[in-house]
Amino acid sequence: MTKLKKVKKKKVKIWSTPNADRKIAEFIKERDNHTCVFCGRKSPYVIMDPSHYWGRYVSATRFHPDNLDAVCRGCHFKIEHAKQGIYREFKLKQLGEQRYKELEKLYYQSKMTRSEAIKNLMEFLSTTEV
Repeated sequence: MTKLKKVKKKKVKIWSTPNADRKIAEFIKERDNHTCVFCGRKSPYVIMDPSHYWGRYVSATRFHPDNLDAVCRGCHFKIEHAKQGIYREFKLKQLGEQRYKELEKLYYQSKMTRSEAIKNLMEFLSTTEV
């Protein structure tokens, strides 16, 4: 009887938070065609930021594509203080009520760690084309 060799699983190095932030920012800008989702201006004529609807400090939604939009600096400044106004209305229209509620639940109820969120992002980006 022959012995089977144990196959070692290759450990994947988890990205750092700054690296994950850069990767999701580039994905969001590409997804939104380097165009501000509010005013329609395009880079390179304006600086484009990834705007988080739900704050960055919650790991479960920090890297979630539904939580981010490409926004020019001018609009980013304006909407940062309108999360329950025009930005909320935009997200409801963009996602629909069900996906909005799912994202909201994830934000308020998830206990996801930062490394779990980064692993999810790594898997998502490896299987997604813009």
